[in-house]
Amino acid sequence: MRLVVLAFYLLCLTGCSEQRQAEAAAILQLHQDDQVSVSLSPAEAPVEQLLNWSVQLSEGWHIKHAEVVGVSMSMGTIPLLFKAVTGQQQQYVAEMVLGACSQPKMKWQLQLTLLHVTQGEKVLLLPFYSSWPV
Repeated sequence: MRLVVLAFYLLCLTGCSEQRQAEAAAILQLHQDDQVSVSLSPAEAPVEQLLNWSVQLSEGWHIKHAEVVGVSMSMGTIPLLFKAVTGQQQQYVAEMVLGACSQPKMKWQLQLTLLHVTQGEKVLLLPFYSSWPV
């Protein structure tokens, strides 16, 4: 009987661990409208770990400039270099790593400048929060 209880307990712990991993891999949708969709993964944006940006644009829009800046405190400017995804029209991705600072939950901002041939420039200021890894 003890073995059954122990097995059940270990199974529950494994389930919690898998749930945390799934939450860490979740995607944070920062913006979505008819022209652009912007997301970040993992959603918690843990510092000193690889973060993945994804931008989906409608026809005619292009990324002119993209950078991440610290809002809670000055952490400099982190330029993002988006690359087109092969085989997926108007889909762009970029990778980055946020530096750690003294605040466990720091506010950052993606500054994304888009350009359209006829509609001109569109600037998105998209705030998000980083976290310390668990």
